[in-house]
Amino acid sequence: MTIRLVSSGDGTALALRDHLLPLVRERGSLEVQRGDVRVVALRTGDWLLEHWTPFSELSPEEASSPGYRHALQQQRTQAGLPYGLDVWRAEVKVLRVLWADNGAFDVVDFARGEWEAEAFAL
Repeated sequence: MTIRLVSSGDGTALALRDHLLPLVRERGSLEVQRGDVRVVALRTGDWLLEHWTPFSELSPEEASSPGYRHALQQQRTQAGLPYGLDVWRAEVKVLRVLWADNGAFDVVDFARGEWEAEAFAL
């Protein structure tokens, strides 16, 4: 049996992710592509929200053949947590959450503070 230690802040971190992710998806813009990973970012006031996923659509200037897509998938060396969200407040990273479709997640960085209430108000 595997035991997973859960931080007392994991629930809040996931609630912040679930609140902020739709904002990034609706109002963010494609910032950068690293291999097969897309980063969509939303800058608003003192906030920077960055969401990445390996499953975004290819841009029109990229090859879209099945062979190209297969080659990108083969570049992954390990199964992991393919989705991520970084939250920056006034140039300080306050949250990083990684997750997968199967429900697995990892709260990598979570600096508790007043910013949490401000983020929920966005």
